[in-house]
Amino acid sequence: MEGFLTKTMQDLLGGKPLKKFKPCAYYDKHLDCIRVQIRDCSFTEIRLNTRFTIYQANHVDNVEYMGFSMKGIRHLFEKHQLPKDGPYKLADIIDEIVKDDPESLCELIQIRFAKNLNLVVEDIQEWKAA
Repeated sequence: MEGFLTKTMQDLLGGKPLKKFKPCAYYDKHLDCIRVQIRDCSFTEIRLNTRFTIYQANHVDNVEYMGFSMKGIRHLFEKHQLPKDGPYKLADIIDEIVKDDPESLCELIQIRFAKNLNLVVEDIQEWKAA
């Protein structure tokens, strides 16, 4: 047991060297989503709506987003009869999502802007009251 506590991560991985992180986007078949990660760090998932989740980096003083995921990809491809083999540009998939449900995306944007605007209005009201 004592030796286990002193092992390095490389030892635990069978002596294989750790690879340097590279930003990536990949399809997670178990959750039917595309995950995009641009930084190698721990993060908190913040669900924006039924389709989009953003990843907020932990251990930073300022809010920093380091990725996102988009759900319902299999259904989207089946609905629009898109081939499931071969590479896709992420922008093309986002374009299909927007075409598929523009109201949901507009609602999401409105909610996020409204929350930001509300914070600004509250700050101004507090400043005037002081």
